Amino acid sequence: MKKSIQHSMIVGSALFAIFFGAGNLIFPASIGNVSGTEWVFALIGFCITGIVLPLLAVVAILNAGGKFEDLTRPISPWFYKVFNLLLMVGIGMFVTIPRMSATTHELGVHQLFPKVPSLVTIIVFFAICFYFAMDKSNVIDKIGKILTPVLVIALLLIVGKGIFDPIGVPVVTEINNAFSNAFISAYQTGDVVTGIFCAPIFIAAITAFGYKGRQARSMAITGTLIAGLGLLVIYGGLLFLGASGSGFFQGGIEDTALVSNLIELSLGNFGSIALAAAIALACLTSAIGVITVIADFLNDLTKNKLSYRIWVAVVCIVGMGIGSAGVGAITYAMPIFTALYPVAIVLVILGTFRHFVPNPGSYQGAILLTFIVSLFETIASLGLTIPFLTDIIAKLPLSSDGFSWLVPAIVGFIVGSILYIIIGPKNNPADTLHSVEVE
Repeated sequence: MKKSIQHSMIVGSALFAIFFGAGNLIFPASIGNVSGTEWVFALIGFCITGIVLPLLAVVAILNAGGKFEDLTRPISPWFYKVFNLLLMVGIGMFVTIPRMSATTHELGVHQLFPKVPSLVTIIVFFAICFYFAMDKSNVIDKIGKILTPVLVIALLLIVGKGIFDPIGVPVVTEINNAFSNAFISAYQTGDVVTGIFCAPIFIAAITAFGYKGRQARSMAITGTLIAGLGLLVIYGGLLFLGASGSGFFQGGIEDTALVSNLIELSLGNFGSIALAAAIALACLTSAIGVITVIADFLNDLTKNKLSYRIWVAVVCIVGMGIGSAGVGAITYAMPIFTALYPVAIVLVILGTFRHFVPNPGSYQGAILLTFIVSLFETIASLGLTIPFLTDIIAKLPLSSDGFSWLVPAIVGFIVGSILYIIIGPKNNPADTLHSVEVE
């Protein structure tokens, strides 16, 4: 096999594996189940949030020369550190990583070995994570060659049986808007954030293979297409599996129990083994990637006062403490996602079409209004009403579908662009927002 093809497969399969974490196995089946006969619309919504936007995050980082810091530079020099810290600590360290360890026990190990305590599973989980993450230069190579093939085999067994021998026929459910429900529910996979987190280590792996400039860009695009195709097949199969079981399970059942029951109906006792393997590997690959990036960021943020390996250990210890409380204890996840995710989406779109963005004011206006609307909408969802402002946000176009931030983002983009032309600094190097080649 030509080296370039081999490297594309390694990068693409590792990208797939890191994107495919705990939520990616649980949420598609759950969304399919509540969507029933509307599962196709749900699949489209889920794929936009779960495939298109995460892969565009890689492209956006690529356009910025492989660095998240350069992607956010047009907004402000401090934005990178603040927003990255919110994403990595608020979502990565306190939600994504602990949830993966807890899910590994509840849907994986506990199904096969009920007497094994959760703490034992979680200690072993983070010991493996530490082993793979402690050498960041080889993370992608190890995941792509070792963990991904086994993960893909387990997933194909589950999905293949669900597609070619469905357990039932999708039925009509009480869903109002399957598309928007799936689009917003897919926030919880965290994949747009994972794309922002992990794109730099993928691009670094590509340059380590010896590719530069256009060759590196071509390798990255090929890798994202391979990952995207794999995700589409798996998501489509899982979502259809959930839809085909909508006549058996409706409302009231927890997501983890639903997935377990669906796979048991589809594959019998063998399904428990396939599910356990898929869950463990999916959680491990994603956790390793996210731990690597968080530790690297915190190492740079503290100017190497603590080594990269010490930060890996810190992230693992925090994850161990929260994860030992179980998936059900992480009830604070959705408000964090709804506050930060729209900002991440807008940033990814701006970075993807960087060449067509007029000036830094476009970034600043779009991000500012998106964050304001998302923040106050999240506050309102928690039952806290802010007079006048809450009413205005509720009346914004598409607010009933969960997209109240979309029109403000567009307005902010236009107004920010105009204001920057009128009052912005002259001869600013950031005015040129063209794509930067990876060196």
